[in-house]
Amino acid sequence: MLKLTSSERETLTGPLVIGCVLGAFVGFASWGFDSEYGHLGHLRMLLNALAAFLVSLVIVTVPFGVLPVAAGRRQRRKGSDDAE
Repeated sequence: MLKLTSSERETLTGPLVIGCVLGAFVGFASWGFDSEYGHLGHLRMLLNALAAFLVSLVIVTVPFGVLPVAAGRRQRRKGSDDAE
């Protein structure tokens, strides 16, 4: 199991919150656009909105949360290997 330090949790929390807010906005915009211009069923509009939410969440979280944590872990591991 992957254990996160407190600084890593803090690094991930900000992008996750911003990604969720942005994803909700994009999801609602997708739902509104589909209901206004598309002739789709409610299930299809819901799936489009959920996909838009998830894509927005990933686009924000990976470069601003996951990559810095991974780079920090790699740097710490490299530093501990050099000390040996």
